[in-house]
Amino acid sequence: MKILKLFKSSQQPFESKEEDSQALSLEQEIHTLKKELDFERSRSESLTSKISLLEKENYRLRDGLTTVQKNLSDSVANNRTALEGLENVDSSIDQIKDGSVEILSASNQLSGNVEETQKCSVEIEQGVQLILEAVGGLADIVFQTKLLSFNASVEAARAGEAGRGFSVVAEEVQNLANSTTKLLEKIKERTTNFTEVSEVLKKAADQSLKSTNHITELIEGQDLIIAKTVDQNKDSLARVHGTNDEVFMSLAKLDHIIWKVNTYLSIIEEKPAFNFVDHFNCRLGKWYYEGDGQKSFSSLRSFANLESHHAQVHDGTKRIFDFLSDVNHNIQDISLGAEEMEEASVRVFEALDDILKEKKNDSQMKSSFELKKAA
Repeated sequence: MKILKLFKSSQQPFESKEEDSQALSLEQEIHTLKKELDFERSRSESLTSKISLLEKENYRLRDGLTTVQKNLSDSVANNRTALEGLENVDSSIDQIKDGSVEILSASNQLSGNVEETQKCSVEIEQGVQLILEAVGGLADIVFQTKLLSFNASVEAARAGEAGRGFSVVAEEVQNLANSTTKLLEKIKERTTNFTEVSEVLKKAADQSLKSTNHITELIEGQDLIIAKTVDQNKDSLARVHGTNDEVFMSLAKLDHIIWKVNTYLSIIEEKPAFNFVDHFNCRLGKWYYEGDGQKSFSSLRSFANLESHHAQVHDGTKRIFDFLSDVNHNIQDISLGAEEMEEASVRVFEALDDILKEKKNDSQMKSSFELKKAA
């Protein structure tokens, strides 16, 4: 028993040393674990702060983008109003141009009538001159008749009683010559007045012709200006339409960016951050199915490519929303939904660019064709 006690007492220092060593090792491990825990806690706090900062920044980004979105939306609305005004102006200018063409036609017709009047006045003047010449000839005949009557009277007087009948004839010839003279004087008087009227008419016709020619030149000049204004207005109208299309495409892209930001905020908050709508009822959907998109772009080949990609963006967000009740356990499905949304969004951007590019090319081809047709 003593030997056993001596043995046990001799073993106690060794056991105590071993326990101390184990305790020291355990203490070091605990210290290391505490350091690692403190590091992970610090890292977690830092990550939480970063997430919070990112969340706040996403909210600021959404607010900023929403402001830009509203400004672009207002610009599209204002631009559409301006386009309606320009289209009304374009219609009015077309009417003015048509009226100018009619006025020019009427002016040309009036000018033709004045020319005909001028020709008639010249012919009247020439006719009056012929009448006056004829009257002059008749006056000579009357003079010869009076001379003949005078000679006959002289001869009748010499003949005495035998020439009495001849005297009566000579007297009648004298009376006829006197009557003819009076008639010729009246014709000459009237013809002289007619000559003066004809001269006044000729001068008036000349002045009218000059005036109508001047008016025609002015109208032709105005017609050219109006035609040029019409072309410029149509070109400006086409440019405003193009600008409006570009602004709307930018607005559609911005809508998608805000849609994605709200989707990611929904993941962070683990609840919907906005009211979900399908691809028929968002701004782009209404534009595509019933608005200006359907009206102005549906005939383009690239227009049909937009529909499926747009629907996939909404499908991706819908898939994410279906798993928001437990984000941690469904993060893989959420990531797949986000990937689907992002890939489709890229395709939407490309489709919008293709639509805009094709519309521009068609407009340029149409303008070139119209210019060749006008030439």
